[in-house]
Amino acid sequence: MAEEKVTRRNEDLLEVIYEISMEKGYAKSRDIAAALSITPATVTDGFKRLQDAGLVNYEPYGGVTLTVEGRDIAERTKQSHTILRNLLELAGVDTDVADHDACIMEHGLSPESYDKLMKVVAFIEECCKKPALKKLFDTMVREESG
Repeated sequence: MAEEKVTRRNEDLLEVIYEISMEKGYAKSRDIAAALSITPATVTDGFKRLQDAGLVNYEPYGGVTLTVEGRDIAERTKQSHTILRNLLELAGVDTDVADHDACIMEHGLSPESYDKLMKVVAFIEECCKKPALKKLFDTMVREESG
């Protein structure tokens, strides 16, 4: 399975291809290079690796699209990022720091950990809908931070 061979860099490429494609309907190397602050040549090399792994369809001087497997990996990576960022924000971490840290942590998260974290975040968010529990939770987070 190609997912087992996907590196952090490739996951980042897949995730950005996915995000740009969802926004514009397609992704070009210059857009991806700008989003990741890397050179277009580095993006093109990445496209070739991803195509060899069966994760993208790439036409030189054209756009790139995700295969079904590439889209699955991109969606899971993005969802892992979102869950981790939400968990960090719930713990009182500043949004920018939480986003940066989630980007580091999202790679290599096992399916088991991903599933468990999804449930923990959903539970905390549900508990925080109750004013008394939200107040208790906020007090605990402030005590830990201060």
